[in-house]
Amino acid sequence: MSNSFQVVVVVPDYGLRRSLEFALEVESFAVVSFDGVNAALASPSTAAASCVVLDEEALFNDPLAMTVVRGFHKPVLLLVDHSRGIPDALGVKVLRKPLLGNALIRAIRLIG
Repeated sequence: MSNSFQVVVVVPDYGLRRSLEFALEVESFAVVSFDGVNAALASPSTAAASCVVLDEEALFNDPLAMTVVRGFHKPVLLLVDHSRGIPDALGVKVLRKPLLGNALIRAIRLIG
């Protein structure tokens, strides 16, 4: 996949966000990251991205969470706690944390 495949990462936790950035950049993805959904939605970089990796923590305490997710208008990979049962919704692929192996990379490559 070429560097033109850009991934937006929206993860409030700094350590997890940096870890995901590193893992994606090693695989030659262009990465733009944010600690919150509003910043990601407002960024022109997000409009040019191919997909969004979104941690569920960024949606907590937001009654309009799914509306926010749909606002990205591109495939979303939602990272959720392994103990939560969230079904895949239209346009949202659910990946359970902790991410094992190359689950995230495989999911992104399926999009591209």
